[in-house]
Amino acid sequence: MRIDTQDIRLSYGAREILKDVSIKVPRKQFVGVIGPNGSGKSTMLKCIYRVLKPTGGCISLNGENLEGISYRESAKKNGSACSA
Repeated sequence: MRIDTQDIRLSYGAREILKDVSIKVPRKQFVGVIGPNGSGKSTMLKCIYRVLKPTGGCISLNGENLEGISYRESAKKNGSACSA
């Protein structure tokens, strides 16, 4: 499974929590997310898990934009492309 985020942003009211976060996690790789308390690590993961909806950017699983597919489909997809 490959996970990519492209410039994801998330705000709570006027407070910007995530600003243009981009990551690429290649297939068969383990990645650790580290940083100081309050830096947005859990918020970024919640966006990837679709618990929170980013206010901008794109999250893709195996190249397919998660926004356009159901939770069930995303559990078994090997998608194509993510539109910016």
